[in-house]
Amino acid sequence: MEALAKELLYQINDICIRRHYLKKTDTVERGIGLSGQIQQFTSALLEGNVFCLEEAEQTGFQNYVLQVLEDYVEASVQRDMVLMADVLDYGLRELLNIFGGEGAKEGPDGKGNF
Repeated sequence: MEALAKELLYQINDICIRRHYLKKTDTVERGIGLSGQIQQFTSALLEGNVFCLEEAEQTGFQNYVLQVLEDYVEASVQRDMVLMADVLDYGLRELLNIFGGEGAKEGPDGKGNF
């Protein structure tokens, strides 16, 4: 799970940097390209009480994960670049940072490469 989170963070950082600084317009397409990894990651969060939370906290956490997924699907279907950037940068990143986002800038191999 941590390796997947690190890889997703690296890719989201790349997408967001390319959009913000390089003015690239492929945010939606690249975001959609992460769908398999996003599905795998969020499914693991929804399958059980990963963090041993109390019932009310777990329900709130799962609702947040579901809202992020709903926004991701909406951005994908509507081809909404701004919503996709928000979902990746603020929704998914919040979930991924739980697993330690510091190493994400290096890439999964620790050298900036995949």
